[in-house]
Amino acid sequence: MPLSNLTAASERDLYWEWVRAEVDIPAESPRYADRLGHGLDERRLSLLAGGRREELTEQDWETLRAAYRRLRGDFLDPLLGSGTQWSYGELPVAELRELRIPNLTISFVPIAPSRRLEEFVAALDSGRETPNLTNHLIYRYMRPIFDPARARGCPILIAEGRGGPYVLAEGLTRSCVLLSRAMHGEPAPSYLRTLLGVSTRVREWPWF
Repeated sequence: MPLSNLTAASERDLYWEWVRAEVDIPAESPRYADRLGHGLDERRLSLLAGGRREELTEQDWETLRAAYRRLRGDFLDPLLGSGTQWSYGELPVAELRELRIPNLTISFVPIAPSRRLEEFVAALDSGRETPNLTNHLIYRYMRPIFDPARARGCPILIAEGRGGPYVLAEGLTRSCVLLSRAMHGEPAPSYLRTLLGVSTRVREWPWF
């Protein structure tokens, strides 16, 4: 299940993709409150929303990095500034089933012991809840309304090698929605653009 059409990226792409996705949350979403701590002004929010990356200054990039830290804390700390190789690539939506969910034993693993996204989606579609977290509510809110054509940011995968296995660090809900639609024969794109981080230190990341 290796990614195709790989192109070089950098840690800045991580901040760009992650923060774009985090701030693109409807006010009605159960996760809306999560976006309010980003600390970005209206100008920078406008640049993110419009995809106007070329207009970002060096100070903007520092502010974007700080916004990521506010929103996600130390989530990926072992992989930042440590030689992680970042690449953009494409993954067939049908292959999303093979992705691994983060090793979150209090919430995800109880309903998907294999940690395969396919099992996780099947559990959510059957009415299972994610213990201790609201991911099931977010998924059920997004399942009928998610529009891939207008989504901002892309899923972020973490791996020890380019060939996988891949763990979803960001984009879990949209990946679940797209896989569920594909599994049920509903319209879904053929491929999904992703950002991949490859690191020899990946096993220091607690969620791998």
